[in-house]
Amino acid sequence: MDIVAPSFLIAMPDLVDPNFAQSVVMLCAHSEEGAFGVVTNRPLELSVKAVCEEANIPWIGDDVTPIYFGGPVEPQRGWVIHNAENIYEGSQEIGEGLAITASHDGLVAYGESPGDDYRLVLGYAGWGPGQLDRELQEGSWLQAPLAREIVFGVAPESAWQAALRSVGVDPLHLVSGGENIH
Repeated sequence: MDIVAPSFLIAMPDLVDPNFAQSVVMLCAHSEEGAFGVVTNRPLELSVKAVCEEANIPWIGDDVTPIYFGGPVEPQRGWVIHNAENIYEGSQEIGEGLAITASHDGLVAYGESPGDDYRLVLGYAGWGPGQLDRELQEGSWLQAPLAREIVFGVAPESAWQAALRSVGVDPLHLVSGGENIH
């Protein structure tokens, strides 16, 4: 099975791992050595304001903008998903107008101009050699084209369904263990 990166990985109903159930992962890189991505639709009960204050970075946004769970690997490490029109130190353009950085500059830019073109995530999803290939063959993930709108333009609680619909799959018709998902 050919894995295309960048793309989305959409968790299928049988994927019950609490780190990934109903998640949409922005797959940033895939090679023989493994794969790297970040979950984009799992807000945490931690605000960007709190993290910026702790890091001595000015934050002019509201008090409740959440940080997102990016994955179970290195949960203390932050990544800023951002509009690719603005490139910061260490930014990697992913595609479809999206970029990602772990740089201090990216977080400072977010703090100075919070808006709909940024998302701060903690941690990432990583797969060893061949692991993601096996998970795709087992039916744990559905691959879909990357779409900026699903990251920034859809409420996190609706992103999984929106990602499925983007490839013509009605979430209400998916089956898990032989039963309809409701």
